[in-house]
Parts: sequence; C-alpha cells; structure tokens
Amino acid sequence: MRLSKKPDKAKPPAEPEWVTSRLLPDALAAIEGEKRITVLDLGPGDASTVNFLAQYNARIHFLDLLDCPEVVHPPDELTLASAIKISQRNISLPRDVRFDVILFWDYLHYLQLPMLEAMSATLQSHLLKSTRGYAFGALHSDQQLDHSPFGIAGMDKLVPRPAQGQSGIKAYPQQRLSEHFLCMRIAKATLLREGRLELLMEAS
Repeated sequence: MRLSKKPDKAKPPAEPEWVTSRLLPDALAAIEGEKRITVLDLGPGDASTVNFLAQYNARIHFLDLLDCPEVVHPPDELTLASAIKISQRNISLPRDVRFDVILFWDYLHYLQLPMLEAMSATLQSHLLKSTRGYAFGALHSDQQLDHSPFGIAGMDKLVPRPAQGQSGIKAYPQQRLSEHFLCMRIAKATLLREGRLELLMEAS
C-alpha cells in the first residue's frame, strides 16, 4: 500500500517587491498640502494607487490609454491634424478639471509622434502652472522598454504588476519627448533600475 504524502503547509503570500523611487515624492509634493489634489493616471487603474491616494482624499481620473486602439494604433500616414481629431474623439476629460499630478508611466512611448503632439495639445488646457508629471524613459535612444504596470504603495514606493500581453516598445529619448510633448518639460531624470529612467515633468 502506497503511503499518501502529507500535504505541504500553505505558504504565506510573498511580500510585494517594492521599487524605491527617488522622483515620485517630487511629483506628489502637492499631496500633503491643504488643497485637495486631482490626479490623472494614464493607466487602467491600480488598487494600490487608489488606496494610497485615498488617504489624502485625492480625486483620481483613469484614462486607460492602451484601451484606446485608435490612439495607440492610428491609421497610416498620420498627420497632426488627424491625430488631434483622434485624440478629441477618444480622450474625454471634464472640461473644467485641472490636474495637479499626471502619472504618465510608460504610456507616452506608445504614441506616434503626431499623436504625442496631439496628446500634449489635449492636456494643455487641463494643466496648472504647478502641475507635475511622473513618467518612465530609457537611458539609450535605441533601448526597448518593456511595459511594466506599476501601482503606488507609498510616497517613494512603487509596486510592479504583471504586464497584460503588451510587448516591448522602443522608447523615445528625452530630447524627442522634449521636442514633441510641449505642454510639459522634463525637470529631472534618474536611473530607476535595469536601465529604466524615471522622469519628473513640470508644466511648461
């Protein structure tokens, strides 16, 4: 008679792998002020981000840019004029809202240059002079940037999430972003990990 093996004891859930950010505190600096801030996240939404920002009673808008196929995969021979029309059709933001913080993550790199300019034009009227942005970039202009969703777990803590079937993309260098995303400028850049840069952006 074969003896049955005792079942293994259930392992406790693994602790999240925190990623320490040096620039996120600068992007979120306004959160600890007296004013209730408004945040735009270009991703689909993350529970950690919601829970963290809820502590500060922040208003959060999620755009889920990758769920806008016409924006990410526009028709061939895209012009700035057609990109602006596509942006207006797909990116619906309340007319009177102004964002204190914009979480771009790596989503700007998914946009063709005319669409990048159109996105800049769309966001321009929703910025304050004090608006700050947080984005990812690449150390080298020819570097592939793997899509890695993140949530915010603390003022300087990011928690990575599994990618949802998105392949790597060729990241824009900082100079290219500066030339085509005119509504904000890159104020600081620092190496996060594995060649990925984190970028602090400020309203132009």
